[in-house]
Amino acid sequence: MISRFETFQRMLGLKGGQFRRTGVTGGNIVVGVVLGVLSGKYIFEEPMQRYWAEKHAADAAAAGAISSSSNNSGKEN
Repeated sequence: MISRFETFQRMLGLKGGQFRRTGVTGGNIVVGVVLGVLSGKYIFEEPMQRYWAEKHAADAAAAGAISSSSNNSGKEN
């Protein structure tokens, strides 16, 4: 009879045994990654484009404010 610790190791796939013998899982991982990337693209593409457009506009406005304040400080001296 095996101990509970050995049973736990087998369930995690750390030790050979009757658990986790489902065949090649590499194909399942590849399919999961591809499906995750494609669904993420369709779910998050439009909100991310909107976010980056707003972020670039805010950065441009901040850069314009900094350059105009540096031009004004040069005129005062």
